[in-house]
Amino acid sequence: MCMKNNILSIFLLSVASCGTVLAYDSKDDAKVEKERQSSEYTHPGIHAGSFVVSPKMDVGNQYDSNIYKQDKKVYTPVDSYVAHFKPGLNVRSDWRRHALNLMFDSDLTQYASQGDLNNYEDMFTRLDGRLDVVRDSHLDLGFSYSSIHEDRGSPDQIAGKGPTFYDTKSMDAFYTHKLNRMSVKAGLESTRYDYQDVFTSLNSVLAMSTRNRWEYMPSVRLGYEIQPEYEAYLRVVYKEADYDNFVQSSGAGVGYNRNSSGYNVLGGLAFEMTELVTGDMSVGYLQRDYVDARLPSISGVNGFVKLKWRPTQLTTVTGKLSHDIGETTQAGVAGVLATGVSMGVDHELMRNILLSAGGTFGNNDYQGFVAPNLVNRNDKVYGGNVSAKYMLNRNLSAALLYTYQSRDVNYLFSDYEVHQVMLNLRGEF
Repeated sequence: MCMKNNILSIFLLSVASCGTVLAYDSKDDAKVEKERQSSEYTHPGIHAGSFVVSPKMDVGNQYDSNIYKQDKKVYTPVDSYVAHFKPGLNVRSDWRRHALNLMFDSDLTQYASQGDLNNYEDMFTRLDGRLDVVRDSHLDLGFSYSSIHEDRGSPDQIAGKGPTFYDTKSMDAFYTHKLNRMSVKAGLESTRYDYQDVFTSLNSVLAMSTRNRWEYMPSVRLGYEIQPEYEAYLRVVYKEADYDNFVQSSGAGVGYNRNSSGYNVLGGLAFEMTELVTGDMSVGYLQRDYVDARLPSISGVNGFVKLKWRPTQLTTVTGKLSHDIGETTQAGVAGVLATGVSMGVDHELMRNILLSAGGTFGNNDYQGFVAPNLVNRNDKVYGGNVSAKYMLNRNLSAALLYTYQSRDVNYLFSDYEVHQVMLNLRGEF
């Protein structure tokens, strides 16, 4: 009876707060949705001098069938109602030259089941600007700070009693110059990761702080405009990961020196064949070497494809394919070759009703292993979603979303399946 009252209280508080959470939207998905919206349902923001201020309040009411992402063959999955509160703010300059932007977003989450083990307060902040040097040259600078948590499905914190919390600080600076048909973009992105230690159910400590590190990524992109709708380019990226200490596997196992360096060379083509078909595709080669002799080097062909097709003025189809190397703390594993595929369809049923559907597939191939494992770990992650968004006016909207995700792993007791249903309300100005 107490649990029912707790769920009811959180739900009533969420509905009364007036907003929505659209946590399932990626930046690209949100951009497509904004393009689909009729101008009479686009919020104008609040003009304050030479800036446009857009505050928002999102509230999400979510049901999650497996909050710990556990294998149902071993555990009885724990389900829960989850309330999301997401105040946010966007500020952008309204200048003819130069630009200055500030973004703040948050996700304050309360679980009805076992909330003391699952509640989190994520925050995201970014400040960036553009300095127009001359007509075809500009300097872009940015700084971002995030205080977030690691997903429960992560194999790097499987024994944690609560979520793994960490902070990121990212600084980037890029200079772009165009001369006739040639263009060059060069700069550096650096990111700092700081993890908090986590307790197990037996109150022992998982040393997640050994994952603290700096990542540096200088890059150069050279482009050549074949004609106004087609640009060929070459992009070279160097990456260096510099850890503070030896990294303990899953926070408690054998320590490894995971300092690494490597490069990625990509050649590609960005195109806009018509107003209905645009894309960006590339293919290249990547290499990563690790200081610790127990960790194998990683190399191979990689690349990405991004396509957007508008078969009608009311429908947008998007597709993405990517292949890259990810970090991990798994014992004996150097890194993860991650391949991702996604496809989505957005349709404007009416000017204020947007329908969306999509699917994703991810293949994570872990490079290396130690006993008792006899082969490299491989994760196959499948996902799908359908949603409907209703815009009451420029400032208020509601969305109903269903998402599904499952993971199939060649190691025992690592599979999971999750169903989520979300009713979201949004207020923005």
